[in-house]
Amino acid sequence: MTDPARQLLSAVARVSEALLRDVRILPRDRNWLRFPWYRGSKGGGAFVMGDRIYLHRSLLEDRRSHDLLDLLAHEVGHLAHAERFDPTTAVGRARFVLWAAGHYLRSALTHGRHAYQLARIEQEAERGRWVLRELIKTVGIPTLTQVMNGPERMRSFLADHAARISDLHQRYPGWPVAQR
Repeated sequence: MTDPARQLLSAVARVSEALLRDVRILPRDRNWLRFPWYRGSKGGGAFVMGDRIYLHRSLLEDRRSHDLLDLLAHEVGHLAHAERFDPTTAVGRARFVLWAAGHYLRSALTHGRHAYQLARIEQEAERGRWVLRELIKTVGIPTLTQVMNGPERMRSFLADHAARISDLHQRYPGWPVAQR
């Protein structure tokens, strides 16, 4: 992950840059379960396991950099969830996965077929993607692409748009089921 990408994701997802510096982004065939099992075209494509984000290899292609950034804006939100379980150890990663599974089970009992999307941890993580998408509506992809070329450009961009990003965090409406 580049320094400008870390800065942007930290701002839109409200995740510390330290967590983002330590995260490893790997293709899904690098974990023994081959997670995620669901297709990226169905809205997924990544899975957080402690300090690692596993994703479909196709997302690592240069032509998909915008798709990857969009997906990571959501996924990095789960790093804050995993942080409390010592995500750098196998035991910590396993504890996080079990904790998350408990959230999805509780949500399944409450929300039925919309359990995944309405799970509290998914609603929290989706905030980063929503803020990024709304920010892009304001500044445009060409501007964002330009500031991704250097850490100083990104710092300046984020300083210039700090009030807008803060406002977007305040206005996050939640992840509506109709989007899936």
